[in-house]
Amino acid sequence: MSYQSLFMRSASAVAVSAVLGAAAYAAAPEAGSVIGNQAVATYTNSAGDTITVTSNTVETIVQQVAGVTLTSDNNETIAPGGKAFLPHIVTNEGNGPDSFALTAVETDTGTLDTSALVFYPDANMDGIADSATPITSTPALAPGEQFGVVIEASVPSTATGSDTITITSVSALDGAVSATNTDTLTISNGAIVELVKSMVADAASGGNPGIVDAGDTVTITLTYSSTGLQAANNYVVQDILDGNLVYVPGSATWSDAAGALDDDNASTAVDATNGGGETIAWDYDDSQTVNFTLSSVGSGRSGSVTFQAVVASTANAGVITNTATQEVDGAAFPPSNTASITVDNQYAVAVADTAINADGSANPAIASATDDDAANNDIVTESGDVYQGGVIRQEFVLTNLSNEADSLSLDVSNVDFPAGTTFRFVGSDGVTPVIGSIGPLGIGESAKVTLIATLPTDLAPTPTTNYTATITTTSDGSGVTDISTAEFSGAVLAASVDLENSVAGSEGDGASPTSGGSPWVSTATDPGQPVVFDMVVQNEGPVSDSYNLSLAQPLPDGWTVEFRLADGSVVTNTGTIPAGGSQSFQVIVTPTDDAAPGDTLVDIALVSSVSGQGDRIVNQVSVNEIYDVQIIDDQSAQAAPGGIVELLHTITNDGNVAITEGSITESGLSNFSGAIFWDQNGNGVVDASEPVIDNFNDLTDGISAGVNGLAPGESISVIYRVQTPSTSTTGLTEIGTLTLGSSLNAGTATDADTADNAVEDRIVIISGDMTLTKYQYIDANCDGSVGMFTKNRQDVEPGQCIRYMVEAENTGASQATEVTISDAAPAYTTITDCGGACSESLFPAGSTSVVTPSNVSSEHGTVLPGGFARLEFTVRVND
Repeated sequence: MSYQSLFMRSASAVAVSAVLGAAAYAAAPEAGSVIGNQAVATYTNSAGDTITVTSNTVETIVQQVAGVTLTSDNNETIAPGGKAFLPHIVTNEGNGPDSFALTAVETDTGTLDTSALVFYPDANMDGIADSATPITSTPALAPGEQFGVVIEASVPSTATGSDTITITSVSALDGAVSATNTDTLTISNGAIVELVKSMVADAASGGNPGIVDAGDTVTITLTYSSTGLQAANNYVVQDILDGNLVYVPGSATWSDAAGALDDDNASTAVDATNGGGETIAWDYDDSQTVNFTLSSVGSGRSGSVTFQAVVASTANAGVITNTATQEVDGAAFPPSNTASITVDNQYAVAVADTAINADGSANPAIASATDDDAANNDIVTESGDVYQGGVIRQEFVLTNLSNEADSLSLDVSNVDFPAGTTFRFVGSDGVTPVIGSIGPLGIGESAKVTLIATLPTDLAPTPTTNYTATITTTSDGSGVTDISTAEFSGAVLAASVDLENSVAGSEGDGASPTSGGSPWVSTATDPGQPVVFDMVVQNEGPVSDSYNLSLAQPLPDGWTVEFRLADGSVVTNTGTIPAGGSQSFQVIVTPTDDAAPGDTLVDIALVSSVSGQGDRIVNQVSVNEIYDVQIIDDQSAQAAPGGIVELLHTITNDGNVAITEGSITESGLSNFSGAIFWDQNGNGVVDASEPVIDNFNDLTDGISAGVNGLAPGESISVIYRVQTPSTSTTGLTEIGTLTLGSSLNAGTATDADTADNAVEDRIVIISGDMTLTKYQYIDANCDGSVGMFTKNRQDVEPGQCIRYMVEAENTGASQATEVTISDAAPAYTTITDCGGACSESLFPAGSTSVVTPSNVSSEHGTVLPGGFARLEFTVRVND
């Protein structure tokens, strides 16, 4: 019978029950979860024996799917020209990490200004934005994680009535998955005045009217428009100028009348009257405030007041903003837009032994605390003695001399410190490492940093030195730089702390971290197995001290290290050790479970938390080559005289080295005959093109192109095909043994664990012979759609369905009676009929079934030789 015919005929499955637990988990499975199931069949043969056979295992891999909810709708009343702050919470309802794009769109475009609908983060979900930085997407959220956002909605003063905003969050994983909320804003009616402010440079920098230099003149225009149904009476506008804008006396004009407005009038004195009899009272109060009062602005009327200001010579680079306020008949209306101009940038930075003033002079009030020579010579000198492997700390002062805030990066270039010296910067606290840039620093602001130079522990002591390094600071805004010098003139003394191995002959006594370039102690281990280095630290200094423990070089990804004292406590510091005293501890290094064979250096370091002195020891972990192959599992099968059985097994390389050669043999059969086939396409049956194998070197391209064998961690399926002679009598039993040889890779390696190198397949001659097979396909929409059954692993998403077919064929010469099929829903699933679209299917006619959410069983009566019994049913994956 061909493989294809399995899917075209009316077939049959025998008594089947899942070997896995039948209960389905309520929660959705996470991405990568494996849904697996194996069936068991029972029937009664003509001799009255109850026979049990097992099916193959079918597996389904849960794929990542997106899911999102968005809460909740908002209803707010908003004044014309005002702002509303609308909180929402995004929840990742998918089964893997995902982020979500955010959009807000008006339902009635035009009533609101869509461009002013801005999202801000609200990570603590208190309804208040955490920062003023807009976002368009959430960060990556774990399954079930929530993230809050606040929408700032702005409307022009012309807005009336109500409007709705549709808020949408869209999965980055799957753009078709989204959630929406609807926010409703109600706009109040009455007198409506829109106030627009503009600031334009008369002599623009580079031709851009929004960019100015100190001393430039800026024209400021306040434009008002009465767009409501009622006149705006007693209309008052006030504008408090930024301190960097100096009002130009006599520059104010009104669009409705000729001539300049009088700066010296009281705020209530009329300065001009237009043709409609409306009056204006203008006032400048000599302290950065201008204001005017219009007696009335008729509905549909508009106008403007213009005046000038000069950019102050002390103005810093950056944006100068201003907003005017307005009121009608004493009632406050929304303020104007925020107008702005930008003062052009001018960058300069400094790094020295003191802060630097704007005129280039030194500011001794902010100076290096470690400088041992004269101030303001751009050199930080350390003259104190240090020990071998000691730490030299030199504090520098950075100053931002630009006319805008700037961040400064740091770099150090070794001039003549000894080879092997390492450098790092820490912040003003002397502890926190500088990662990235310092700042931003305000204009003229200074910050202290400390350069920490760590000398090699095997540096020869010397009474005189003159080590120097160049420190460079660079403006992030412009790239301009400045340099200073770190100088060390002290002596290098013999080490005052000694870190040793507690291993005779490999202590590493003294200051040398290596044994002539080699590790002091090298310990072999298997992947995932910890290595313990017993250590002792001796305080050879004149006072008590404590020492921080660390690794000078990182371990490979996934490896771990612990430092433990004798009492078993995990520490990062030795604790206080008196002068002349010592402290024992252990360094425990654990490779990953899949660590590749080879040597890894473990550079163990300690440094005094008091004096900064330290020592190092370099040991080594050698991960062994693990050769370990496995074959699973023992099986039992029945065959009729002259029949054929195919028994599926999995061979796995559980080691960390590729297997290029090693025997794969079968033995134990006498009258029966068998051969091992490589199931290359994984379909669970022997195809005509699939080879008989007896060695790992038969696995073509199994390691890489052109390299045969089995790679670490990889598996293959093999089929043991056994044929019985036609003269066999009922009850005859033979056991075929499949064995993986323990001598691997042409005798250069031996299998580390031979306990799993063989399986035994028991074949019994019976008068009836039932073969059990299980298949599956994915019914993505859970609507009963027909698919192609397969034994192969499939991918499924939460909420989708899996259709199973369990089939038994009577390949014997006698009838099988009391054939019963039973199966259970695998973990994470529930049996479903898809609303009637995917009910269970039975064969032959007259079969009956009992179905629950977690189990299904069916009775098929008698199955004649050559006949089938079959059960099909569907499970739905939890979501």
